Amino acid sequence: MNWEKSENIAEIIRVKDCLLVLYGTSACANTLPVIEILSPDEIRYSERLKNDRQKGTWLSCRSTLRQIMGSVLNLNPAEIEFKKGRFGKLYVAGSNLFFNVSHSRSAFLIGFNSDGRIGIDIELLNGSEDLPLLVSYAFSVVESNYCQNGANLVRFVETWTLKEAFLKATGVGLLDQLSGITVLGGLKNEITQHHLNHKSFVCPNGEFGSIVYRNKKKIRFIQMS
Repeated sequence: MNWEKSENIAEIIRVKDCLLVLYGTSACANTLPVIEILSPDEIRYSERLKNDRQKGTWLSCRSTLRQIMGSVLNLNPAEIEFKKGRFGKLYVAGSNLFFNVSHSRSAFLIGFNSDGRIGIDIELLNGSEDLPLLVSYAFSVVESNYCQNGANLVRFVETWTLKEAFLKATGVGLLDQLSGITVLGGLKNEITQHHLNHKSFVCPNGEFGSIVYRNKKKIRFIQMS
């Protein structure tokens, strides 16, 4: 896979019949009309974020999402009304463009799918995580064996992001018994049983990402520049 670089929103959404994955960083807020297009509630929420880089990432992500949806719906980005589902997943009433967002401290992913549900997740380990504890809490036996109980970092973060993306795609939110489902293991995994597709990948600055989505199609990866 290749990450294309682009800053032209109109050009990005012009390509049809593909699943779109956008990657951006906190620096995007420096070139976006943040104050002009975000709602007062969104600005207030960002002010409660104590870490400046995290705040910049959130502002960048939400501003980019508003610009994309504004272009798709032919509306001023400031007029887009986001609603939340039962578990907090964003959607726009009346739009047939499905989307999902995820943030790390310094970067974000936005996934768009015109043909059905999508879930996306991005993670960057900082080295302080208790991986065996996380595995025992969230991973099935199959998943635990796959990542060697957390000893294999690449397989751990692949499994973690894939499970998060699956939960977001199906809209069930976080479950108390995460270890009771598995996103690995041939035809018996939850992704396959829900008739969904998936892909895991490395982001431009080394983060790990996964998407789970309805309907097979070409995936276009865009790095916002």
